[in-house]
Parts: sequence; C-alpha cells; structure tokens
Amino acid sequence: MKKFTIIGLGNRGFSCFGVGILNKHDKGQPEFPELADIVSLVDSNHARAEAAAVELELPGIPIFDDVAVAQKELPADWAIVTTPDYTHKDVVCSALDSGLNVMVDKPLATSVMECNAIIDKMNETGKKVIVGHNMRYQQNVLAACEMLRAGKIGKVISVEATEALDYNHGGDYFHRWHSDFSKSAGLLNHKACHHLDILNWMIDDEPVAVSAMGSRTFYRPRPDLDHGERCSECNISDSCPHFFDFDKWDGYRRRLYKDAEHEDGYKRDLCCFSDRHTVNDHEVLNIEYKSGILATFTLLTFAPKEHWFFYVTGTEGRLEVGVTSDGAGPYLRVINKDGSVEEVDYEREAGEHGHGGADVRLIADLLGLEGSLPLQRAEPYEALRAVAIADMASRSMVDGGRLVRLDECGKDYPPAPLQD
Repeated sequence: MKKFTIIGLGNRGFSCFGVGILNKHDKGQPEFPELADIVSLVDSNHARAEAAAVELELPGIPIFDDVAVAQKELPADWAIVTTPDYTHKDVVCSALDSGLNVMVDKPLATSVMECNAIIDKMNETGKKVIVGHNMRYQQNVLAACEMLRAGKIGKVISVEATEALDYNHGGDYFHRWHSDFSKSAGLLNHKACHHLDILNWMIDDEPVAVSAMGSRTFYRPRPDLDHGERCSECNISDSCPHFFDFDKWDGYRRRLYKDAEHEDGYKRDLCCFSDRHTVNDHEVLNIEYKSGILATFTLLTFAPKEHWFFYVTGTEGRLEVGVTSDGAGPYLRVINKDGSVEEVDYEREAGEHGHGGADVRLIADLLGLEGSLPLQRAEPYEALRAVAIADMASRSMVDGGRLVRLDECGKDYPPAPLQD
C-alpha cells in the first residue's frame, strides 16, 4: 500500500486527489482505497485542512504546516502537491529533500529557472517527480497523439490551437490569486499549460522560440455595474455570469474557503472586474519548434461558450481534435489528402468524474494500475517545455512581440505584462 501526504487542501487537493484516492462518492475506483492511504495533510491554513479532513471522513488525521515535519513524524511514500504555483519550487524541493516522491499538479513551476531547480533536486535526491498534466489522460487526446506518432498524416508541418474559456470558467481565475502575475506567471502558464503540454506532446517536439501578443481588455474595472468587492457581498450576484457560489456542490467550498478566511485573509470570491489584476485575459502566440514545425496558439478567457481544438496539418492530411462550442462534445477526425473526412472512433468514458475521467486515470497511473500508458505520464522535462512557452511569451509581449528564444530563459523570473 502506498502512503500519501497531500500538501495544499484547496479544491484540487481535496476534490480531485483526496476524494479520488479514497473513492468518496464513487469519484475514484473501488480498488483505490485498498492500494493507497492518506497519512497526513499539510497546509499553512489549518482551518482549511481541518475542514478537508471532515469532508474526507478522516477524523483525527495529523495536520502539519511543513512537509519536512510531516515526513519525519509520519513517513509517506508520495507527496501530492496542489499548492499555489509560485510555491511549487520550494515545496517540491523540500518534499524531495525529505525523501518523498512527488506528484505536483500542473504547472511544474512558474518559470524555466524554477523548473530547472526542481529537476536538479530530483536528480540529486534520486526521487521521482510526476506532473499532473491530466489532459493527457483524456481519451480523444490520447488517440490523437497515438495517430500522429504513428504517422497518420505524414510529417507534421503546422498546428493551429485554441483554448477558449467561458465567462464562468475564465472569469473564475480573476476571482483569486491566479490574476496576480507574481503568483501564477499568467494564465498561459497556469491554465493553458495543459494545452501547451498537449501541443508539445502530440508532435513530440521541443519549442525553441516564441513571438506573442496579449492584453487585458475584458476583466477590467466596471463601476457601471454597481458590483461589490466580492461575490458574496454583491448587488448583482443573481444576474452576473461570473458569480462564484460558495454554496454550490453541497457547500464544501464555503467550508474550505469562506470559513477559513480568518487564518490568512484569503478571499476566494473577489470580483473579477477589479484593478488588482496583473495578468492578461487573452493572448496569441506563434511558436517555432526544433524540427521546424510552426504553431499558433490562442488563449481566450471570456467566450460565450467553451471550446478548444488542435488542428494539425501534415504532408498526408490533417488531424482535428477538440471540443465544440455548441455542446456536441469531444471529436476526433482526419481529413485525408483527397478531402474525404474520416470520423475516428475512440474509447469514450462511461460516466463523469473530473475532466472526462482523466483525473481518475491519472490517480490509477500513480498507483501503478493497468490501463494507462507510459506515454501519458508527464515527466518534469516535458512539463518544463509548457512552462518554457509561457516564459518566452511573457518576455516577448513586454518587448512588442519580439521573437524570444529559449536560451533567453532560465536565469530569472519572466516579466509581468505592461500595465496601462
């Protein structure tokens, strides 16, 4: 049986990994609790960790504010790190120094410099690091990757990709710490790192240069709306499409966040129409790869309907994978050289738990269960490539869209977008 400590008991640590490992509410697999045990929780906010312990039905589980102390008193095999992005380097390195293997949720860190520090520490300690790029475990994405690597469309030449978030999903990042560039390195890094990782992974290539432009146009102060400082104290909560509801999902978010504010002052539901943001809300990238492949990527956080896609064009055709904006669900198709369209059948998830079942398959992989492929596991050097694109893009945007090369990164933290 593998023993785990969970570091960071916000939504991801609790509702994905805690609930999933213990198979609470059938949101994991029945065999998970037979193979895994959560022996401790680590969080700087003890009230939040205590609330998570109650939700997980783990009364009396030891709670610590330091992973080194937790590991000394109650040794575990693995640490699951779901703390804010800007803490990843220090927390992961401390866990590795303490003798733990680490599953760190995406992104690996907030800069190439920090990613390199984690990889160096992993090599120094001889421990494992896995990165939670769960999108690799979505079935249409896996099928697309296998087809591309098998040469289905010949030699890849060009990729067009977009991630468009709707008002609720995109706006949610502007309620909280993610909209502070010093904590997230921007939404290209925090949110779009999933898609950037998939882009790199599907074509099995290394990004070497980026030219980018971006802006914050939508999530700006809106005094005309007569809104409050936070959703829970707002005049327009009934009509706002960005409203964050503490009482949704049986109110566990109120118990984890609102009821724990007294410890650290963290407010989970600040208005997204604020002057405190230092990140962009839409960005467009041109990416050059080592092999010569060129790609475009767009991130949008205020779409009426969500959608994402990768359109990959090669010498023998075109592969299209994504999720539509009309609610029709995921798709995978190939357009052959003669123009004929081939709709590709792939294994589809029965039921739903966490990103189309991807979270469950990620945990299964972590526990060594059959069903996942070595191809799907995100190694730190691969996760670094997604961070590198965001790092290069940030440097490009503050310099008028200049082409920035990979060797310009790794010595310092990327610059925040210019503020107007």
